[in-house]
Amino acid sequence: MNKLLLLVIAAGLGYAAHTNPDFSTHQNTISESLQDQQYYTEEQNAERFGDLDFTNFLVASVTKDTVKMSMVSYGFLGRVSIVDEDWRPRPIQ
Repeated sequence: MNKLLLLVIAAGLGYAAHTNPDFSTHQNTISESLQDQQYYTEEQNAERFGDLDFTNFLVASVTKDTVKMSMVSYGFLGRVSIVDEDWRPRPIQ
């Protein structure tokens, strides 16, 4: 019984680690939530999201704003949720 329980826990952690969203998924979700529907190149997106810090916790991931020191989004099991609805990307120069 103990081995079965350990196997189920290991399988759950493995699934959570496999479906953990990466930084580009966070960027896409944040971009989709913004009202401006413009197209940006990869270089422009790197500049726009330059204030974000991505942290991977193996089974979950988080983006934080390094200026405001607030959490912008978190991801778990393939989904990304935006926490700070008022966050805006840095303007492109």
